[in-house]
Amino acid sequence: MTDRGTKAEALEGGAGARPERAKEPPPSVLIVDDMPANLSLLTSMLTAQGYEVRAAISGAMALMSVAAEPPDLILLDVNMPHMDGYEVCRRLKAEPRTADIPVIFLSAMTGIGDKVMAFEAGGVDYVTKPFELREVLARVETQLLLHRQRRELERQRAELEARYAQICQMHAALRGYLSDRAWESIEESVSSNRPSPPAREVLTVLVSDIEDFVRLSEREDPGPLLADLSLYMATVAQVVYDHGGEVDKYVGDGMLAFFRSAPDALAAAERIQRAIAAFNERQRAEGRPAFPTRLGLSTGPVVLASIGSSGRREFTIIGDRVNTAFRIQAQARPGGLLMDEATFAAAGSPGSAAPVLMRIRGKQGEERLYAISPEAAREDVEQARTPAPGGGAAGASR
Repeated sequence: MTDRGTKAEALEGGAGARPERAKEPPPSVLIVDDMPANLSLLTSMLTAQGYEVRAAISGAMALMSVAAEPPDLILLDVNMPHMDGYEVCRRLKAEPRTADIPVIFLSAMTGIGDKVMAFEAGGVDYVTKPFELREVLARVETQLLLHRQRRELERQRAELEARYAQICQMHAALRGYLSDRAWESIEESVSSNRPSPPAREVLTVLVSDIEDFVRLSEREDPGPLLADLSLYMATVAQVVYDHGGEVDKYVGDGMLAFFRSAPDALAAAERIQRAIAAFNERQRAEGRPAFPTRLGLSTGPVVLASIGSSGRREFTIIGDRVNTAFRIQAQARPGGLLMDEATFAAAGSPGSAAPVLMRIRGKQGEERLYAISPEAAREDVEQARTPAPGGGAAGASR
């Protein structure tokens, strides 16, 4: 071997050589005709054009050949003994595996009725004998091109359907992470190509937080603890939704929600107190940590807006009432509820709330707040479990 040959081979097989793309196999054509001369002529022409050609001299042989390996296209004679081309085509179209193979009929019959029968049987084209080779080749190329395009469209359709199903799954999963108002804001921004404008509303803001959860997370196994926290959050959020509220966001182990009705917000907060008291009793009975929860309510004007950057946006509520609700919650007793005077008045001055004077961080002087104690929530839970006289549950109907 010469040095020049060695160097050339080294360059061709070296690491820097560009890998060749895999070539697609040539299209395969099955010719079905009981006349050997026609088979020979068509085979020679199509083979010279680079097609992979097979031949069959009867309808039965054609069906066996197609069953063994379906071709890309079939040239099918009409007049054959035992089984004519129409019957062969009908059988092919009746099978899902072969129904899409394009069939071009070859026939000496030129009548309109013969051609109609060919198309009704499932043929895509009809060439009369004696045929012109260039015409046959042109029709073969056209039908193979159409067949490839149909298959590509079918592949794209299946791909789009799979992608659409994936998008629907992502939509359903994402929907669970967003409030109704946030989702409406997203839909509006997509349709108008800009974020929805901010709006000012009078709302009642509810904030919940678990006492000393950070210390709890440092000593507990994170897996079981987060499973407990997920169940806790589901319990709290469901109460919010049941009373017409919206969960704005989860802040660590806390939750920020809002209501358009102060009575609904207070009813939700009191029910959360009872639900968490019952939840904590079950946790202790199972040897799991309890989640003593503080709740704060504040009513007043807030701004609902979409904020953030082009890479990350969030729909949220902003305003002094939000900050006040967080600060009030921080001063509540574990298991207890504090509300500001605006909430107390808007909720109908509930008799279960006791007035207290407190200094709210960031505010000047003391303010009158209203508290519902954790003991009241525990008493409600115990009363719900206490059987009524006669063995029935308390409050049960007949």
